[in-house]
Amino acid sequence: MRGLILLGLVLLGVYLYAERYGLALGYPPFLPVYYWNYTGEARYSLRVTGVQDAVKIRVEGEFREGRLVLGLQREGRLLAQERVYSGRFQDEARYRVEPGAYEVVLRLERAKGWARYDWVGTRFAP
Repeated sequence: MRGLILLGLVLLGVYLYAERYGLALGYPPFLPVYYWNYTGEARYSLRVTGVQDAVKIRVEGEFREGRLVLGLQREGRLLAQERVYSGRFQDEARYRVEPGAYEVVLRLERAKGWARYDWVGTRFAP
């Protein structure tokens, strides 16, 4: 009985924290990420070799509230127009690139729901 009360208090604390400050659980690209009232930005490094000439980024998910803004940057500059997702979404973005270091930028604004991300350097195929 004491264990259930303690568990209930912990869950209530997590809920109150998530409502006030936001919460994200998971780690891309291998696991889905679950968001509760989350606002923030994540950047993930990606190195493209001479064999590859494109970056492919897949996103899928469902937000009850909020939105996701996806971008690809090189040396701090955006390579193409950012893509914005809300509600239920599934998309694959392809960017032509040259060899070098890039950053996948995920910006979330008051997101409630889940999303799964995957990115890879590849060959460009229209």
